Amino acid sequence: MRHLLPIICLGTVCHLSAQEQKISPTDELRVTVNEWVDTMREIQEEENEWTRDQEVLQNYREGLEKEIIDLKEKISDAKTRKAGADAESLKQTQERDRFVAAKDELSVLVRSLEENMMDKLPLIPAPLRSEPKVAQAIEDLQHDIKLPEDKRNEGVSKRLLNLINLTAEIEKFQQTVVLRQELRSDDKGHEYNMQVIYFGLAVAYAVNDDGSLALVGHPSEKEGWKFEERKELAAEIKHLIAATTGDADAAFVTLPFSQP
Repeated sequence: MRHLLPIICLGTVCHLSAQEQKISPTDELRVTVNEWVDTMREIQEEENEWTRDQEVLQNYREGLEKEIIDLKEKISDAKTRKAGADAESLKQTQERDRFVAAKDELSVLVRSLEENMMDKLPLIPAPLRSEPKVAQAIEDLQHDIKLPEDKRNEGVSKRLLNLINLTAEIEKFQQTVVLRQELRSDDKGHEYNMQVIYFGLAVAYAVNDDGSLALVGHPSEKEGWKFEERKELAAEIKHLIAATTGDADAAFVTLPFSQP
């Protein structure tokens, strides 16, 4: 019996192994179902991934479409700005052309005024010329009048202002009676310290201290101020100067005057 028991057990095991190797229809169905489930799971996962990818692509597409719309709006705005800029540029170009034309015209006018003022400089008497503002204005004018033709458009505003200032000083002198001490010469070239009274730019009368010499001055565009001896007028001129300075009462003084 002890020898038969292992043999029986071994035979039983071999019989069970043979039964396990034989698959039943139920088991085969179970395997098939499991495989189908696995397959469906994989398909579902693929579909889920595709759905996610599709959503990403859809979002990306919508983003691109929005970006395209934004770009189109920007392009449209850029075209509008460019059209406005072109119009503004054209306007600025036209304004620049008008400015250049006006500047050229003003330059011609200023040049004409400078030449005219140069012709009138001899009419400015010595006491007015000696004033610092007038002396500087005349110096600037003499410099500007020498500008070559290709430089006459430069500093037009400054040159015009210089002419205005010079004219204003001349006009101020023209409207006043001015008394000055000056050195004047007689016909023989002897110099005398004389009091000279100017009635604007029209006429001037001069007399020395002792009344031995009297002069009458008139302006000339060609020769400037010229003084001629008029000794017979010495008393009247001294009276005129005394009334002007307040050393004598105001009075009517008759002196010769000729239209320049």
